[in-house]
Amino acid sequence: MSSDAGAGAGARYPDAVYDPRYGSGRYRRAIVLHRDSPRCVCAAVEDDPHAFSVTLEHDGERITAIAAHAERYPLTTCPEATQELHSLVGAPLSDPLRTLGRWQNPRRHCTHLFDLAALAMVHARRGSRERRYDVTIPDVIDGRTVATLDCDGTRVLEWTLENNVIVAPGLYAGQKVFGGFTGWARTALDDTEFEYAFVLQRGFFVALSRVFDEEAVPPGPASLDPMRPDSCYSYSALHSSRAWRVPRNRRDFTDAGSEALLRWFDPATPSG
Repeated sequence: MSSDAGAGAGARYPDAVYDPRYGSGRYRRAIVLHRDSPRCVCAAVEDDPHAFSVTLEHDGERITAIAAHAERYPLTTCPEATQELHSLVGAPLSDPLRTLGRWQNPRRHCTHLFDLAALAMVHARRGSRERRYDVTIPDVIDGRTVATLDCDGTRVLEWTLENNVIVAPGLYAGQKVFGGFTGWARTALDDTEFEYAFVLQRGFFVALSRVFDEEAVPPGPASLDPMRPDSCYSYSALHSSRAWRVPRNRRDFTDAGSEALLRWFDPATPSG
């Protein structure tokens, strides 16, 4: 492997199998938020291991109904988490990225569905009909990478990172991407910047999974992974013994470009 990303990962996952191709590609994630009507938002996310959609109905103040669809997912129990989102009915639309975790324990949910629902809630109160985010993160080489976020085709955020610490731009310099970042961002950033940072930080978290050769990992169950207990629906003590890895689930969008993502998503077709 041509990067040192595996060295850091190896400390956490000593029995992991690393992908020898890591260091030659890039991670891509796309998110679309579509206001289907004044009271309905359809949203979708896709990246290397995930493809999910959410349809959220509201009365202008709170969620009145929510449904979700799992198009592609890494563990067999992930589709079950679509039903867990029903517990968000009644949640207020106000400031969801900062406060939704107080309404519900995020670890009860699929992380990506929960985040997508929160972004849909933000969009429900936005004036624009549609917004698209594109995250691009080249594989880490010698501890360095540059993570970028485009919103509707315009670059809105770019982080230069060294060993998972942001070194530029100045507003973010010195911040670790993991361990305290969200707490810092809640107080340091305005609503727009916080949304951008939220989307890019979540993408960076998933991008690091590219270092592993998941086809070489035993299929499961998730309960055998000692490093991620109770981190989400599938890794919870309640479900992890049934959560088996879905073979050949991962996609590599390095050469395909962002336009290759979300081709399966039609906002005119509700989730669920």
